[in-house]
Amino acid sequence: IFAKGYGKNNEPLRGYILTFGIALAFILIAELNTIAPIISNFFLASYALINFSVFHASLANSPGWRPSFKYYNMWVSLAGAVLCCVVMFVINWAAALLTNVIVMALYIYVSHKKPDVNWGSSTQALTYQQALTHTLHLSAVEDHVKNFRPQCLVMTGYPNSRPALLDLVHTFTKNVGLMICGHVRMGYRKPNFKDLAADQSRYQRWLMRNETKAFYTPVFAEDLRQGSQYLLQAAGLGRLRPNTLVLGFKNDWRDGDMMNVETYINMIHDAFDFQYGAVILRLQEGLDVSHIQGQDELLSSQEKSSGAKDVIVSIDTSKDSDCDSSKPSSKTTSLQNSPAVQKGQSAHFLQLTQEAAVTQTWHMGNITRQIITPVVL
Repeated sequence: IFAKGYGKNNEPLRGYILTFGIALAFILIAELNTIAPIISNFFLASYALINFSVFHASLANSPGWRPSFKYYNMWVSLAGAVLCCVVMFVINWAAALLTNVIVMALYIYVSHKKPDVNWGSSTQALTYQQALTHTLHLSAVEDHVKNFRPQCLVMTGYPNSRPALLDLVHTFTKNVGLMICGHVRMGYRKPNFKDLAADQSRYQRWLMRNETKAFYTPVFAEDLRQGSQYLLQAAGLGRLRPNTLVLGFKNDWRDGDMMNVETYINMIHDAFDFQYGAVILRLQEGLDVSHIQGQDELLSSQEKSSGAKDVIVSIDTSKDSDCDSSKPSSKTTSLQNSPAVQKGQSAHFLQLTQEAAVTQTWHMGNITRQIITPVVL
């Protein structure tokens, strides 16, 4: 609100007015003995925050914090922060409480607003250090059946293309396991890694906005099987690696190209060879809804142009192959903003995927494998 700029120099006039009003309010008190404890407490609070920030940056080993003072010590900074807080209460405990309430209110306000900025804070550095430390410690721990967690590599393609797969896996991994959305980008020409990095960032933001606890991992490959082998071998880090491959059932295996059917079967064989479990989800109407949900839905409100419309398309999915593809359909029909329709579709897919989970023997060609397969009739 107060940071909005005006004029050619983008001056924050509202901020100037707010500062002027605060200063004027203290001046109008006209009693130095009354305002001195309050002003002193605010100065001490700022010194305490600076000292604690210095200590926190050192604790997090932030690469952006490189003190040049020869006798600097992080524990002296922490002691300075504690002493500032103590002196605040010694001077005037009521003013100290008021100061702390104001500081906490400002912190809660900024945390709640979540401004779209990256300050490179020491909190980010500490989070990274803790994640790295715990991942390394976890690598030294042997697996045990009591601590088994489903860690799934889900062949979703674009994350919003197969919401049934995404919703099914998210129901049992959102709080206890890892989910990686694998996407094989196929083509024989030279891959555009710049576009791949941009898509990875964009689709990861889409997962976060939809509160889906998953990672989007795309790879370039000449064919689907080669890309799946890349993902089976390289996806994850340390103990945070997938142990289950999740696929959509290939509904057109009787009528489709036999080369594609063979690739699909070999992907399952590869999963078993790499000591993965295999889960196959089958829906009568198919899983691929990339024609229904347009790719424009991935864009945030800042990325969408003004007056943009949501995209809803109707198609016949009776012969959906559910194999991964990097080529979303360009056939779209524009429909005025319809969040209710999209919400209803997502709830419908989630309800379908939670109906049943059985163990069945799957036959295709001369191959017979017993696979744990969620089935929806």
